[in-house]
Amino acid sequence: MALATGSTKSKLAGAALRLEAADPRPLYVQLADQLVAAIENEVVRPGERLPAMRELAGTLDCALVTVSQAYELLAARGRVVSRVGKGTYVAPPQDRSLPFARRWEPDVGRFARAARLEGVMELLTRATVPGAITLATGHPAPETFPLHDFGRAFHRTLLDDPPELMQYRSSTGDRDLCDALAALLRRRSCRANAADVIVCSGAQQAADIVATVLLDDRSVVASESPTYSGTLGVFDARGVTYVEVRGDDDGVRVDDVERVFAEYRPRLFYVNPIAQNPTGAVLPARRARQLVALARRYDVVILEDQTGWALAYDSVAPPPLAAYDTDGRVILMESLSKSIFPALRIGYLYAKGGLAEALEVAKVRADVFTSTLTQRALWRFMDGPAYARHLRSSRALYRERRDAFLEALAREVPWAEVRTPAAGVNVWLPLPARISTQAAFDACAREGVLVMPAEPFYPTRSGPPALRLSFGHVPVEEAREGVERLGRALAKLLD
Repeated sequence: MALATGSTKSKLAGAALRLEAADPRPLYVQLADQLVAAIENEVVRPGERLPAMRELAGTLDCALVTVSQAYELLAARGRVVSRVGKGTYVAPPQDRSLPFARRWEPDVGRFARAARLEGVMELLTRATVPGAITLATGHPAPETFPLHDFGRAFHRTLLDDPPELMQYRSSTGDRDLCDALAALLRRRSCRANAADVIVCSGAQQAADIVATVLLDDRSVVASESPTYSGTLGVFDARGVTYVEVRGDDDGVRVDDVERVFAEYRPRLFYVNPIAQNPTGAVLPARRARQLVALARRYDVVILEDQTGWALAYDSVAPPPLAAYDTDGRVILMESLSKSIFPALRIGYLYAKGGLAEALEVAKVRADVFTSTLTQRALWRFMDGPAYARHLRSSRALYRERRDAFLEALAREVPWAEVRTPAAGVNVWLPLPARISTQAAFDACAREGVLVMPAEPFYPTRSGPPALRLSFGHVPVEEAREGVERLGRALAKLLD
């Protein structure tokens, strides 16, 4: 697969970039190594822009993720500098006069690939100024944190539980908490038992355990797009290849899921059916049932992220996909960070059959056990009336903030085609094609409002310009001011 010509590509054409299936190195490493040689031979010089990832992928007839991973590996080696919205540029030469010049470079590609949000977080840090309003974080509202009730549960745990319960415990979770989580799943139509639940230290560990069991380099993962960047970052570190699934106002489209399953035969399908992050969509039960049937037909494992299901505003959240699973191919994952408070750091996996056994083994390898003290306090909190009371008050506060936020958007950004989020704390704002995400981010920062760029939420990190706006942690009046600043910034770009 030889490189075509054109601008920087014409210089690289002489380098005869090729990806060889017989080469034992991963494709992205082959490409990165050849680009390093081109840089060292001054085929391309410091400050010159490398070809756009999609353009180079098309020329080399390879997956976009291969080029993305190669560019990330080059960045980790200090060979290139990536600028969000502008491209990837050859870095200045390393200063060889330093006492220690690194000549040996470990293969850090797998770890570098995990930095999906690295550039974005740097942008947000640089753009933060006194008085700035942030709509970028996706954080829950501190006013909702049930600290008093949870503190009482924590206190009762220390007083009532025998010392033996604070000894080394089951790696898969405290039995009482697993019972409580299974009971909650049964109320949502799942056939769950305590033995089907694995308590984890948050959703990130849960996703990593799934990836450990199911994924390796070049595994094909189907994913809705856009979707939660945190889980994508976990999969990035495994070197997966993504196939994106299209969606609409109600989540992923069944027809496109079938197209992807039939054509690409993915190992895993990642979907966020309720409180979809970043759009706030809720997948109807009819579609959920059809997705599970398609997974059975095409032998695909589903990982459904149920984080945020308790924050459904306009109707009761539909059952999870796991409720329709009859042969143990659906894994349910949930973090309690958004619905209770982030410092809890408790999440869980729900699975059955052979998958459950493999996940349990992976959890044992990951750590000995998740904090028993926190699990016992969480069980007491969930087992009493405080938990239901907390969820009711949280939904009421977030619903008020959502409605006020949408009103402000309709007033200040009247041209925007914004979906009303049915759950969660985020709004997805598509931008006109002539406004790049980077331009929108910069303009908003100058007006004193921070927003989250779209790129980390696309599995391939490339898609239509858009912003994720988060209203959960922002009081109504502050949010209105933030939207006014957003409207001013975007209006200037449209003039």
